[in-house]
Amino acid sequence: MGYMGKAEGIPAVPCSKVITKNITIQSIQELSEVLRRPPVIWDNLHANDYDQKRLFLGPYSGRSTDLIPQLHGVLTNPNCEYETNFIAIHTLSEWRKCNRDGKIDLSLKLKPQKTSSTYLNQLKGDSVTADIKLETESENGSVEDIPTPLAPNTYHPKQALKAALKNWLPEFYKSKNAYGKIVPGPFVPAPVPSCPPCPPPPALVTPSIPVPVINTCVGVTMTTSAPCTQVITGSTSLIETGSGFQPITNQLINSLVPLDDQQGLPLEPMDCNASSESSPSHKADGEMEQLSSAQTQSKGSTSSLSEDTEKTPDTSEDMQTEPTNTDEDSEVLSKQLTLDDISLLVDLFYLPFEHGSQGLHLLQEFHWLKTNGHKIYEHKKNRKEEPDIQEWYNRATTFDDMAKALDMLLIRLTYVPNRSLLYDLYPYIWDIKGVVSLLNSYLKWLALGRVPPAVSSLITPSFTWFSKGYKESFTSGEQEPWLFRGGLTAELQRLLPLESVSDLFLYKAPDTPSDKVYTIRPYLSSDEAAIFEVCRKTCDDGLDGSDVFPDYPDLIGDKLVGPFLSISPEYCFIVEDENGICGYALASLDARQFHKKTETFWIPKLCVKYPASEKKSGDMLTPAEEIISSFHNFKLSTPEDVYKNHPSTLKVTLMPSVLDTSIPKRLLACIFSALKANGSHGVFCEVTVGDKNIVDFYSKLGFTEITLPEHSCEDSIFLGRTF
Repeated sequence: MGYMGKAEGIPAVPCSKVITKNITIQSIQELSEVLRRPPVIWDNLHANDYDQKRLFLGPYSGRSTDLIPQLHGVLTNPNCEYETNFIAIHTLSEWRKCNRDGKIDLSLKLKPQKTSSTYLNQLKGDSVTADIKLETESENGSVEDIPTPLAPNTYHPKQALKAALKNWLPEFYKSKNAYGKIVPGPFVPAPVPSCPPCPPPPALVTPSIPVPVINTCVGVTMTTSAPCTQVITGSTSLIETGSGFQPITNQLINSLVPLDDQQGLPLEPMDCNASSESSPSHKADGEMEQLSSAQTQSKGSTSSLSEDTEKTPDTSEDMQTEPTNTDEDSEVLSKQLTLDDISLLVDLFYLPFEHGSQGLHLLQEFHWLKTNGHKIYEHKKNRKEEPDIQEWYNRATTFDDMAKALDMLLIRLTYVPNRSLLYDLYPYIWDIKGVVSLLNSYLKWLALGRVPPAVSSLITPSFTWFSKGYKESFTSGEQEPWLFRGGLTAELQRLLPLESVSDLFLYKAPDTPSDKVYTIRPYLSSDEAAIFEVCRKTCDDGLDGSDVFPDYPDLIGDKLVGPFLSISPEYCFIVEDENGICGYALASLDARQFHKKTETFWIPKLCVKYPASEKKSGDMLTPAEEIISSFHNFKLSTPEDVYKNHPSTLKVTLMPSVLDTSIPKRLLACIFSALKANGSHGVFCEVTVGDKNIVDFYSKLGFTEITLPEHSCEDSIFLGRTF
């Protein structure tokens, strides 16, 4: 909300901030005295042009209906994405038609169960009847209950939101192309080009809100419409449609999310399953069964949706018919957006000073699971059943269910006929989905009992939603919302111990919305054969090397990935799509010990498995024979200087079919989180000089060559990265 000031020749008056949480009657009366007339409010409550990662889909709130007689009108400056402003405009319209408030002032601090006459008398003056059910705050701070019954012409934000959601759902099934034009005839979801800039309606243009220098937007490349705004006038006409916290520091502002304006952010649907045949050469790990069994069962339904991406669904009219018993109709219904889906969407992108209840639930559940992750370690060590352990697994399953609900929201959204609305929403949902699935991957790793209590303090970021005074500062409205960069997406992201590697969260959303699902999860011993296959198909500088070792299909896998899977399986992650495993990230916490165990434990096994060639000295060896010879003449080649700043080692590989550039970064984020949770601060990998594609791959992930003046090997280099 912005007031006219001295620049226009009007004396300065007490005014709210650029984005105001609550507009008081007193401030309007003071302004009216200065202007000598009722003012018109320019309301920036839903404006999002100061932060490209935030979208505001919550209801019009923080403005009492008692303001209406004091005003000449209200103009709303909503989201830049034109199609996303339905709820903002709809709820403002409802507010304008009401003359009573249905929301109790929580500052009264009254207990809802209190029903004495004294208590009821305290409600006098509020525009709500005394026999209503009071609105109360839930444990996580969100307002859950709506007073009932509500008197006529009573405005309550939650009630207005419920009505707006019901009216918004049909908008998703109005056929529009990415340019916002109505599509005649049945809708066919063919690939649609990115939405070009569309000029705003000529009579409804509103100027941009003034933003301080501090307002540096996050580098997220959005494929959305050009900024469009709506104007709503107040009392004369209305366009209707169906704490003790210390001041926020620059350190906090700049730590929330990366400030790189050149790139974008992540995605990746998440679902867990184990594939491939088990291998007798490695121990079985049944530790994930309790958490992953339910997750595995849902893989079929999710992947079946991905396989049908290229199919042509029915028209929007057909998608709204009653369900039948045919498989085809069931498939259509599974792809149909529901009211629960858009309720989740709104909760994830709520208001500048408030997160929705489901968004807060994600924050709360992950924080509890991460904080108590060391109990799983103690349980695995002591083999002692405790109630807290079962609670941890139950809540981890709940978080996984929430991640799957977000999966389905993204998938179903890609099938809606309103492509204009899809293109406006997709980058935001894709972004937060990538972060939630990353958190889910980390929880699956914690479920294996990998974090000892001794290092718990190492995995607590400096500023999070749960830091002292942070939430209070966010919700108070005393700070401008751009100080809390990135919204809920950034709050979730910052719960991971990855403050120093913010570039891993810079991704570019796909130009064309896709429902393709990738899964990142901890390695299981049953994955070994598939990992060996991926290694073989990428060993020739990222290309298929199967023809190089026709007689020894597992040879290259035994050399490159076998030591990790055998010696350090607890720090291995895989990525899979609907066709199976398509990549992996393998690491070892203590690289020095890992290499010693490779020399004393793994190499002798390979010497037995692959006997030395009988060719005479000087005879030409095949590539396979050269590798076998290296087993029989093995010696460590890693200089001691490498271990000083890079105590861990890793190997990351993806199939050429993985075109999503966010996947390697997400894999790396999983590995870094796991390693840092156990005290590591740097990793390295050894790369053959001639493998230009591999060197380029790691360089794009932030690895740089480690300077080793005394290292004379010309065949390989060491690339490292600290965190």
